[in-house]
Amino acid sequence: MRKILPVVATSWKSVLSGTVLEVQEGNTVYTLQANSAVLHLFWQANDPVIQNLASVDSEEWLQWEATDLQPVLVPYLASVAAGREDKTLRNTLSQVLGSLNSASFLNNKEVSAASVVVFSSLLPLVHEAVSQSLLKENNPALVTYLSSMQDQTLIKECIKQWCGQGSVLKTWVVNASIPLSPSHSTLALLRSQAAMPHGTVTSATEQVKPVKAAITTEQLAEAKSAWTNPSKLSCDEKVSRQGPVVPVDGEHNVLITSALPYVNNVPHLGNIIGCVLSADCFARFCRLRGDNVLYICGTDEYGTATETKALAEGLTPQQICDKYHAIHSKVYQWFGISFDYFGRTTTEHQTKICQDIFWSLEKNGKISKDSVDQLYCSKCDRFLADRFVEGVCPYPGCGYEDARGDQCDACGKLINAIELVKPRCKLCSTSPEVRSSNHLFLDLPKIEKSLSEWLSTSSKQWTNNAKVICDTWVRDGLKTRCITRDLKWGTPVPLDGFKDKVFYVWFDAPIGYVSITANYTNEWEKWWKNPSQVNYYEFMAKDNVPFHSVVFPSTQLGTGENWTMVNYLVATEYLNYEDGKFSKSRGVGVFGDQAIETGIPSDVWRFYLLYLRPEAQDTAFSWVDLQTKNNSELLNNFGNFIHRALSFVFKFFEAAIPEAKPDESDFMLMAAVNQELKHYTTALANNRQRDGLRAILSITKIGNQYIQEHEPYKLVKPNRTEKEKERGASVIAIAANLVCLVSIIADPYMPEIAKNIRGFLNLSSQQTRLPGHFCCLLPAGHKIQEPKPLIIQIDDETVNKFKEQFAGKAPSEKKAADPAEIAKLEAQIAEQSAKVRKLKESGTASKDEILAEVTILLSLKGQLAALQGVDPAAGGKEKKKKKGGGAGKEQAKVPPASSSVAPATIVNPAEVERLQGLVTEKGGKVRALKGSGTASKEEIATEVLGLLKLKEELALAQGIDPSTLNAKKKK
Repeated sequence: MRKILPVVATSWKSVLSGTVLEVQEGNTVYTLQANSAVLHLFWQANDPVIQNLASVDSEEWLQWEATDLQPVLVPYLASVAAGREDKTLRNTLSQVLGSLNSASFLNNKEVSAASVVVFSSLLPLVHEAVSQSLLKENNPALVTYLSSMQDQTLIKECIKQWCGQGSVLKTWVVNASIPLSPSHSTLALLRSQAAMPHGTVTSATEQVKPVKAAITTEQLAEAKSAWTNPSKLSCDEKVSRQGPVVPVDGEHNVLITSALPYVNNVPHLGNIIGCVLSADCFARFCRLRGDNVLYICGTDEYGTATETKALAEGLTPQQICDKYHAIHSKVYQWFGISFDYFGRTTTEHQTKICQDIFWSLEKNGKISKDSVDQLYCSKCDRFLADRFVEGVCPYPGCGYEDARGDQCDACGKLINAIELVKPRCKLCSTSPEVRSSNHLFLDLPKIEKSLSEWLSTSSKQWTNNAKVICDTWVRDGLKTRCITRDLKWGTPVPLDGFKDKVFYVWFDAPIGYVSITANYTNEWEKWWKNPSQVNYYEFMAKDNVPFHSVVFPSTQLGTGENWTMVNYLVATEYLNYEDGKFSKSRGVGVFGDQAIETGIPSDVWRFYLLYLRPEAQDTAFSWVDLQTKNNSELLNNFGNFIHRALSFVFKFFEAAIPEAKPDESDFMLMAAVNQELKHYTTALANNRQRDGLRAILSITKIGNQYIQEHEPYKLVKPNRTEKEKERGASVIAIAANLVCLVSIIADPYMPEIAKNIRGFLNLSSQQTRLPGHFCCLLPAGHKIQEPKPLIIQIDDETVNKFKEQFAGKAPSEKKAADPAEIAKLEAQIAEQSAKVRKLKESGTASKDEILAEVTILLSLKGQLAALQGVDPAAGGKEKKKKKGGGAGKEQAKVPPASSSVAPATIVNPAEVERLQGLVTEKGGKVRALKGSGTASKEEIATEVLGLLKLKEELALAQGIDPSTLNAKKKK
């Protein structure tokens, strides 16, 4: 153990100066970077107990520390050291640290490889007051773990050896060559290095020492064989696609869909990465490896949201659909999304296929009928959807007068339209009445057994969050689900007695995948009724999972037909904006049409969004981070390598690729590249798109180090020997071939940049097949074009301008409350309070009479609170807080439904299960009361409010923003 722990004392240095551990086995020298070195030392220990500790989650957590923690931790520590803590980085770091909740080593007193590395990285946080609070807020168990590690004698010795009695953070800063009051450029330099793997990060005064990869004899032999005996594949072998794509016998047929975006708005960056960009990256990769791919998407155009938008803009629903479909198409085209067909759901094919599916369900007894209480406007002669109703919020302490039929904007709570006090029709302001309306239901309980059998095999290949969300729906048993709505704009229901209704959008919308394919090709059934030959991938954000994992598959199963069903459900978490959420109404965040106007190339947006793709937890867009990644990874690493390698060919060899005569060191390079190429292929095949991008950046880092180490530009000068010139030519030829490989693997991420590189290489702009190994792709004598700069630097002025532009509208200053108006409301409240007391004391007033007067009283109190600038949702708690000197612990932990703080993504299964049981129990009680015929409205309303509160608590426990629950219901 004494041999292992000193690595703690040098771990920060190794990150900053390139320190490595060299190990020789036989004739092969392995060079291990910091994390690998720690793992190696554990494995080399003679004690079996210590060896065992190397495998306790270590590889997983070592990768997490390098790829997730370090890119955020390093710039955050720099901001703390500079005396101006970056709040955006703090929020992001807090989310990253949340992952440690599942780390087994937190509760293990033994020292493991993972615990050594994680401890050494987090140690600077422990010694600063500002960051100590971050640890305590995020994970008390983590604080206990760090303290126990720090108290161990050997670790104390390591810390003392490295930083003496001084500040750990100051020592960290000094070794990073960063002054305590850094200039912006110095701080930016540190940030630019934040995402680099251990062993490759430089300080302000040091240069990267080339790091050799750990290569086995077999890998070296494989690299030699691939270069000296290349396959028939070359950069002239193109990915050919002619006519409509249909499945082909004997080929790997891949069907890809991304969640259909609502047509009534412009997609923001979170929408884009959540479905279409992620799906596009995978589709492009599949085409590179030779798959037969069909990528389908389109706008979801039916439903209440479209009618509401049409009303707001004074257009017909069809005009709204036409307008926003064009906007969506423009945005996705600019982002380089390679749909095979981008359609829409307002088509004849949609009507026919949707109705055919319904008839099959009806024939198989999977449709039931029931009545539902809804608000009906006699003046408009229509049942009112939630968004067409407004009224007084029914929640005590609020009383907001313009609450919607689905949610109150004042207190943020969810509402059932029939619960509104003094409801009014949004179209004509008439007071609606409650009427029963007959509806059709998908009988999920009858399909549940078939669904469970199908899920037992299919869901194994889904992303973890998709499996968790699906399980929460299925675990307690499925209920019948209404599939019709009293609307005009939608797919018409063909059944007699229901022909005045349309299908609910979340029954109708997934069928859009099928109908859009039918608009693309008459042979659509070869894709959609061919499960033995087609692998089906669905891409979406996590809020769409229930409908794609339960409702749509149940619909397919219920028909009894041989449908192609999802094999791989790929769901992302949420992308937030800076330290909040995207909001079109408040002008917060970048939306697709605005991204076009920034002047930043689409591939830079693609690169950055895929770099921080929220695969396992929520992530946040940051302008400073975008600048850092562009200027460091894209410009200084990726772009620098491409330009240098090709410039040498153009300048020293008259634009012709020289002959390569590789030696042993070159084959070592090729083997290292092959390692990263394998990582790239494996990552993308499993939709770990962030890892795939990092593999590309690792390859260009290897290329830069290769040029820096061998300095071929010196070897080819006229005064050098022929042997030196030959060596220089070989290095340049191999570097140029590496550029060609990069042009292929970069296509899924940055298609325009990849196309430009192929232009420099004088190759066809068409996609080229992905090689299995790094081989000679450009023969000697091949002519290239003069390379031009690929990436433009993003300066501070640009970042500051866009941060301000997209920060949203500052809230208007509230006018001072009118004392006369306050006095008037206070008098009304006193009068209404006396009226309520009198009714209660009379003993003759009914509960309904009392409830009506209490509601008026609460409304008046809400108006007074709003006038005084007090949060209506706080009610009496605000006063108690002032008297008591602070909120309770539980209030600090759980954000309200309207909070801008992203909900935690770590799910506690026990808590979720407990709340699900309470929701089920409360739901049963509400149904029993409604069905009894004897319960008063007051009793029912009380239980309904309790049910809604439990559902909000359940959503938080599941890592779901409660404010999105209603959006899911509308779908």
